[in-house]
Amino acid sequence: MSGTFASPPGHALDVTPGLLCSVVVSTWVEGTAAGPVAFLLIGHPPARRQGETAEGIERQMLGLSAALDLTGLSEPMRHVGSRVMLLGTSGALLSITGVPYSLRLPPVGAEWSRMVSEGAPVCILLGLDPIPPYSDEKATQEHLRLWLSHDRIRMGATAAVDRREPAGLAP
Repeated sequence: MSGTFASPPGHALDVTPGLLCSVVVSTWVEGTAAGPVAFLLIGHPPARRQGETAEGIERQMLGLSAALDLTGLSEPMRHVGSRVMLLGTSGALLSITGVPYSLRLPPVGAEWSRMVSEGAPVCILLGLDPIPPYSDEKATQEHLRLWLSHDRIRMGATAAVDRREPAGLAP
C-alpha cells in the first residue's frame, strides 16, 4: 500500500475524474403514478484497462453512491439535495458531495431539460453491475430490470439547482 490511501468502501475518495469520465449515463422521461419524472441512469462499463477489476469499479460506484447520498431498494427513496445544473439541451452537470468536480451529463433532450427547469423531480438510478457503453434502449432497460431484481441499484431524488443556492445544498 506504499504511497496510497485506502478509504473505506463506498467513500467519496473513491470518486475520481477517471471514474466520472468512464461512466455510462442515460436520461429519459417516463410517466409514473406520481406524474412525469425525469430519470438519470448512471452505470459503468465492464473492466477494460490493465489493473481494473469488477470489485474495484464497484467500490468506486459505491463511493459515488455515498457521495450522492443514494439509498438501496430496502430503504425509502429520499431527496438528496438539488444537484442538477442545466446547460440547456446540450447537457447538465450533476454536483457530487465531497469532490471538487461534477459529472457532465450528455445531451439531455428538450423534454428532460424543460421538465427539470420547471421543477420536476429527477430520479437518480446508479447501477452497481457493468453495462456496455453505447447500449441501446432495450439493452439499458434489461440491465435496469436485472439491477432492480438483484438489489444492485442505488437511488435518490434530486432537482435542478436554484442558481441562488450552492450546488448540492438546496433542499
